[in-house]
Amino acid sequence: MTIGDANAMRTSRGTPASPDAARPAADGHGAAAVPGQFTPPDAPARLWTPEQAEHDRLADLHALNLLDTAPEQGFDDLVLLASRLTGCPIALVTLVDAQRQWFKAKVGTDLCSTDRDIAFCEHVVRGRAELEVRDLRLDPRFANNPFVTGPPFAVFYAGYPITTATGSILGTICVIDTTERSLGLEQREQMRALARQVSTQLELRRVTIDQAREIEMRTVAQRQLARSRSEYRLLAETSGDVIARCGLDGRITYISPSVSSVLGVLVDLEIGANLLARVHPDDRPQMQDAIESVRLGDLQSVTVRVLAADGRWHWLECTLAPLYDPEKGELEIHCSAREVTERVDAARRIARSEERFRSIFHGSPMGITLTDTEGRLISANPAMSRLLGVPQEELIGRLRSEFVHPADNRLHPDAMRELMKTPGSSLEVLVRFKRYDGELAWASAWLSWIDEGDPEPHLLAHVFDITDRYRAEVALADSEANLAAINRVTRRILSGEDARTVIVSALVDIAGAQVASLFELGGAEELVATGSSDAKLLGTSYPFTEIPVTAAVWREGEPLFIERAEDHPQLNQRLARMIGARSLLYQPVLSGGEVIALLSVSWGQDVTELTDRRVQAVALLADEAAFALEHDALLRRYEDLAGTDQLTGLPNRRSWDERLSVLIAAARRNGDPFVIAVADVDRFKAYNDTHGHLEGDVLLREVAQAARAELRTVDVVARWGGEEFAIALPSCRDEDARQVLDRVRLAMPRGQSISIGYCEWDAEATAESLMNRADSALYEAKRSGRDRVVSVTELPAPETSDGVTED
Repeated sequence: MTIGDANAMRTSRGTPASPDAARPAADGHGAAAVPGQFTPPDAPARLWTPEQAEHDRLADLHALNLLDTAPEQGFDDLVLLASRLTGCPIALVTLVDAQRQWFKAKVGTDLCSTDRDIAFCEHVVRGRAELEVRDLRLDPRFANNPFVTGPPFAVFYAGYPITTATGSILGTICVIDTTERSLGLEQREQMRALARQVSTQLELRRVTIDQAREIEMRTVAQRQLARSRSEYRLLAETSGDVIARCGLDGRITYISPSVSSVLGVLVDLEIGANLLARVHPDDRPQMQDAIESVRLGDLQSVTVRVLAADGRWHWLECTLAPLYDPEKGELEIHCSAREVTERVDAARRIARSEERFRSIFHGSPMGITLTDTEGRLISANPAMSRLLGVPQEELIGRLRSEFVHPADNRLHPDAMRELMKTPGSSLEVLVRFKRYDGELAWASAWLSWIDEGDPEPHLLAHVFDITDRYRAEVALADSEANLAAINRVTRRILSGEDARTVIVSALVDIAGAQVASLFELGGAEELVATGSSDAKLLGTSYPFTEIPVTAAVWREGEPLFIERAEDHPQLNQRLARMIGARSLLYQPVLSGGEVIALLSVSWGQDVTELTDRRVQAVALLADEAAFALEHDALLRRYEDLAGTDQLTGLPNRRSWDERLSVLIAAARRNGDPFVIAVADVDRFKAYNDTHGHLEGDVLLREVAQAARAELRTVDVVARWGGEEFAIALPSCRDEDARQVLDRVRLAMPRGQSISIGYCEWDAEATAESLMNRADSALYEAKRSGRDRVVSVTELPAPETSDGVTED
């Protein structure tokens, strides 16, 4: 058993509603409001992603080594106390693992664990908040849960999160009852106190585990220290580097045998000599400064020339570090020296190579760069400096990737690998680069691989600014792409596809957006999302005042681009977060100079620069949207004239009037009886408000299909208007009609009900009077409780005037 989601339910307009308020009470008078969410205990804020937070939460849980352990009195006492304090027969301490929830302590149940996906507690962990549900059966999140529909037939639930010092929620302490109820304020405070007690016990367990681990680590460290002393000499004796130890006065006390192979000198002769003795006179001040810094406790690295036995100078890279000798109780200097003569010589060769290129660099009108294998600039000529807008001296040592557009950073390394396979060849790459003035430009770089046997080969690049040429080519391609995209939209709309679906689909493709929506007026002060690539937005409506930005765009008729949604003061931040919008574009749709709709485009990442192609494409699509909406309105008018209701596929009101007139004329000629009925779906407005207009449309289609299935071939059912349907039963009398109409009533889908009023035709009745009489019978069906079939013969005396609340 577990606790449910702490997130409040929302209507189609995004308004919070408690689970109990989402459905009317059985007696029709509503139910008392129950708090669905409380303030969670204070915990450090976590700024990482939900996936990272869940990973850390599971790590905190597993670090306790508590799962599948034996019962413990401390936890058992807490659930017993929770049960007694609240009067609930079931109380649990639950820990939510990756795929299950496990009960560390329990009272009132024999279960040890449940799957996480049916766990009530999962909602508390995911929502990071306390949760109390007065009646689980009325909450759509839990109504079909096996622990609600089956044993123990849970009705009431309250859960309080168990948190760690890092803010992770590991599980809950919760209580469950089989009857509807709610906790008092004092009981809630007591449950919070119990949750803190559980959290405290878990924290004590974690501290104990950490202390044991620290003791173990110290023991291992002491063993390693003893081993390292014996290993030091072994490593020094076998190392290719020269290892030496000397006192603070610079006198050598130990030097490794490798000094013989590196410098050709004997070890015995070097013991007692000064560390500076063989250092080149010009490099001694640098070495002396390094020794002084080591005496103060610093680590130093210097590269100096050292005299070998053959009279030649060798370059050694020396690392000096303070070393405490516990046996002598003195501080010494540890020196590790590595032969780097070849590397220094290579650097000199590179310098000579640069000199050869220098005259070409300075005189070339094109940008020229020389980079190493890591992409670091070794040389750049004045033309390259002018191209990037960066002083030449600031370019050297910088990475090429700092100037290249991130999306193009892989082009140079890929080209370099290709050139290494075919020495002497050249390769062109097109890259974008951003100048310091912020301008995004295009360059054509001809690359060559330079490898003259040096230790460090180089990549030579001749760079041409082709921004103007590229933009002209892109503009032409974009124009053709925009026209092709708009042509596809037109063809799809004219082929019969839904205009609004086609428009938002094209918006996503053309603008490269995450979410695209189409808003139209649904009332004098209301915008309705009549098309959206995000299903949860479709059909929702918003007052103009709730989204001042859209109201401004609608009023001014000008597009608006918002680079950073979170910084815009007039943007509905709740709506922006719901669709994950970081940048947005609003484009008005104009017809005859008047705004008739809005296109909304949002991106899930920051769009710092909106390209001309996107702007032009969205503007063109807005023009096409105006045509599409007018075309759709025209089709609807044609559809109405044709007599078919688009939503249900039934005859519409116009067609019904014509058929009823034909039926009356035929009855007057041959005297055959017939019955007409008016049916109304009960509480349809409440269904729309709860599930949204789209689900309401689905319900009306299913009602139409169910009614048609229960009627004969000769019978007629039409959509009279809204949620009302008209039914004609030829060759049928009052007493037979009830059976047919009752079948229709019982066939309603989704647990919905319908009220039906009917009357039999008489020779004097007109079409209007027949409909009025059937409507009066429907009124009586509504007034007397709904979900019933009432004949006009059953109407009460005229003076009865009890009101009925319209759906």
